[in-house]
Amino acid sequence: MKKYLIFTISTFFIFSCTDLDKELDGLLDKSGLTKQEIVTGQLVNAYSQLRSFQHQEFQYVLQQHPTDEMAGPTRGADWDDGGAWRALHLHQWNSSHPRISGAWDQILGGLFSAIDALNNEPNDEERAMATFYSSFYIFTATDLWGQVPNREIGTSYGDFPTVLKRTEAIDIAISQLEAVYDNLPSGSASNSVNKYVAATLLAKMYLNRAVYKATDEDGTPQTGPFAFDNADMQKVVDYCDTVLSGPFSLQANYFDAFAPNNTDIGTEIIFASENDNKTGGELARFYFMTLHYNNNPGGWNGFVALTDLYDKFDDSDPRIGGDYDGLTDVSGLKTGFLVGQQYDEAGNEIEDRAGQPLAFTKEFSLANSTEEKGMRVIKYMPDYANLNRPANDFVIFRLADVYLMKAEAMTRMGGDASGPLNVLRTARGVESVYTGATLDDILDERARELYWEGWRRQDQIRFSTFLDPVQEKPESTDRTKIIYPIPAKALSTNPNLTQNPGY
Repeated sequence: MKKYLIFTISTFFIFSCTDLDKELDGLLDKSGLTKQEIVTGQLVNAYSQLRSFQHQEFQYVLQQHPTDEMAGPTRGADWDDGGAWRALHLHQWNSSHPRISGAWDQILGGLFSAIDALNNEPNDEERAMATFYSSFYIFTATDLWGQVPNREIGTSYGDFPTVLKRTEAIDIAISQLEAVYDNLPSGSASNSVNKYVAATLLAKMYLNRAVYKATDEDGTPQTGPFAFDNADMQKVVDYCDTVLSGPFSLQANYFDAFAPNNTDIGTEIIFASENDNKTGGELARFYFMTLHYNNNPGGWNGFVALTDLYDKFDDSDPRIGGDYDGLTDVSGLKTGFLVGQQYDEAGNEIEDRAGQPLAFTKEFSLANSTEEKGMRVIKYMPDYANLNRPANDFVIFRLADVYLMKAEAMTRMGGDASGPLNVLRTARGVESVYTGATLDDILDERARELYWEGWRRQDQIRFSTFLDPVQEKPESTDRTKIIYPIPAKALSTNPNLTQNPGY
């Protein structure tokens, strides 16, 4: 318990510099922990910090609410929250937005743990694993804010951290991980860092590298189309092939990857944030945040799917959802999109709180919806063994994304990516296949396969569609919204940070 208390204290002073922060070196020195204990504990912390991706108030909503997939309508007094959810969908956030500030703390907390592990003389394998986490959190921060406070190995916690800019941070994240890649374990367990996990991250970083390089001198992000270098795209293909040669295969049932026992029955999960019924996690939020009060389980009646997403599916695509053993027979819920009249496990119609039929509609009002408005989504199924502490592991990387990244990279090099796309669609049981797939096809296929998984903002930015109008956001928005503002509290504690243009 002592080690985790120390790490909690140190993470609080993540990348600021205060009088207390200057005492942090001494605090850690006096902790009584060996360097090995610190390394071990900080690797645990870096992994545990991934649970913040399961929370609807941190980075997940920053990657989903401003896109063509998700929104959080206000329902009378419910879900108003000072307009925070509307601001995300309308691209009207500012540097004091609570979701942006919360995500900043979570991401940099993970980065601190990785750097502190590297600072305490890890062995080669531990160094490689800590470096993976460092690259992962640098990549995430670069994607969201275009700036990354970074402490050089060996520097004092009392010094102000330097700041990596968007164009250099991605190179550092890639180069440091490639330098230690050979020292990573060779296993394939989804709850630990290994070569397959690192290869997936490297593919994703190379795929997005051109986006971060396309930045004006003052830090303003460019909108594209981006200059994707063939050498980078070949790296994507190579790293994807490394993963595709591993012991993974696409699920026979798409929704098995999100079931309460997903990593036990799963065959395509490469990396996940582990949960169980004893220690919990935040994954219950994924069904509570969308389900109506009178569903089973009763939810918070919040987030909805956009018709922009739903209309990309045809009726023959199993990924749109349907009955699932252990779900539909227990509660009446279906997987995927919930639209129209809702039923209980016996087939009886469910009513809303006013006694009217509970029928979810495609339409909703961002500012003033009644409680039945908006389609709901069940991606992660409720764990009826423990609804508040579900055992579903949260998927970070899975094989389907690897097929899609390879297809995109092949297309950007001028090739025909129908092969990997059709492997995926055939495995999913989709009737139609591609001949001569386009980039637009790939973006839509990423939506159909990866919806509500936390990648959509990144994908839309890369395909230059992020600023376009969508349902309940009728206007195009300025390119400064491609990255988020640096939180006001972070600017006040680190003079090396500067506010992003437009904020």
